[in-house]
Amino acid sequence: MKESKDQGRTKKSRGLMLAGVALLLPYWAQGQSANPADAMALEQQGKLEEAAQAWRAIIQQNPNDAGAFASLGVVLSREQKYPEAAKAYRKALALNPNLPGVPLNLGLAEFKQGQFEAAIPPLHAALEADPQSMQVITLLGLSCYGAKEFAEASKYLALAAASDPGNAELHQTLAQSCLLAKKYPCALDEFKKLQELNPNSAAVHIFTGEALDGEGKTEDAITEFQAAVKLAPQEPNLNFGLGYLYWKAHKYDEAVASFQAELAIDPKNAQALTYLGDIAMKKEDSEQALKLLREATQLRDDVRVAYMDLASILVDQKQYPQALAALRQAEKLDPKQTDAHFRMGRVYSLMGDEAAAEKEFAKVRELKQKEEKEEEDVASKLGKSPAP
Repeated sequence: MKESKDQGRTKKSRGLMLAGVALLLPYWAQGQSANPADAMALEQQGKLEEAAQAWRAIIQQNPNDAGAFASLGVVLSREQKYPEAAKAYRKALALNPNLPGVPLNLGLAEFKQGQFEAAIPPLHAALEADPQSMQVITLLGLSCYGAKEFAEASKYLALAAASDPGNAELHQTLAQSCLLAKKYPCALDEFKKLQELNPNSAAVHIFTGEALDGEGKTEDAITEFQAAVKLAPQEPNLNFGLGYLYWKAHKYDEAVASFQAELAIDPKNAQALTYLGDIAMKKEDSEQALKLLREATQLRDDVRVAYMDLASILVDQKQYPQALAALRQAEKLDPKQTDAHFRMGRVYSLMGDEAAAEKEFAKVRELKQKEEKEEEDVASKLGKSPAP
């Protein structure tokens, strides 16, 4: 009886061994060597998981096989396993930097993960290998845009857009790159093309207005925003943008109407409340201004104008500690500007603390050497605008 049990266990073990050998056969050829042909056949059959296993078996046998790493990356990319694919491509290039096509594949894998900064170096390498590749040029432009390198993005996207004049999405991305890089003539030229492609696009009017405002043509920008409001009166933040342009032009009554229209759409728009508060302050309605500005800062703690205006009102009311607190928040939001330090110095003087005041004035003198104060344009206020 005991011998019979042992025989049973032996048969079972042999069966498991044979099954294991059968599973490994696609990855091994005779002599226990891995077979790339089998891996490629599995990939062609759409058996991607098995193909990936096959390439891993080949790599295990020869860890310095750059081509196997590259092929594994292709399979993993087809499986949409982009982080693993990128790792395989990087290993392939470490072993053989001259493998054709791998830099592009690596750049594409990083791009599809949204890792735009990581995509740029391999795409540069791919462009060096094939300077005429419009696919590489487009991917490089889009990656630079995603990485917020807008000047670089505009350079590549201009080439891509020129090769595809009817691609509105590509022209829009180029136009936005030019706008954000403050290359306003380029932006206006592209927005003109977009208006020809889609004359009833509120977004194109918005972008055109932003570019015109960037060139200092605020009245022309107002005209574009007015057209946008007519096309999309309920678009969030649009009435605020028009109101901000009116505010810049000192057309305060028109600005108030636009800010109130924005609050009818979004009662919690902190920027609209801030500029309504600023206008109330300019009209010497301190009580209303204080109410609006406090409401704005309760909603958001990053609208610098609100804290600067609050401080002005609080100083007039001799509420010096509260004014200092507001100015410290304003300074925190933009440490490069001198105005908050100067006002803090004045407040400390009013409080009789001359040592603290001198410290703030010294900071002002230090910053004055490198201050780059610019009037904010409407694009910096609006953030992301709607697609055309």
